[in-house]
Amino acid sequence: MAYEPDMAIVFDSATKAVIVSFRGVTVYLPGPYADRKAAVLTAEAHCRRLGWRD
Repeated sequence: MAYEPDMAIVFDSATKAVIVSFRGVTVYLPGPYADRKAAVLTAEAHCRRLGWRD
């Protein structure tokens, strides 16, 4: 699946949180998430709610 230009998802393994940058807005999703995969799935769902079509 292709991300939009400047779309980024970063998982922080220390805090188990995820940071999402999408269409110029950066959001911190505190979690905690069980692992990177769960965090990325949540972040991608957030982007879909904002209009991203993968």
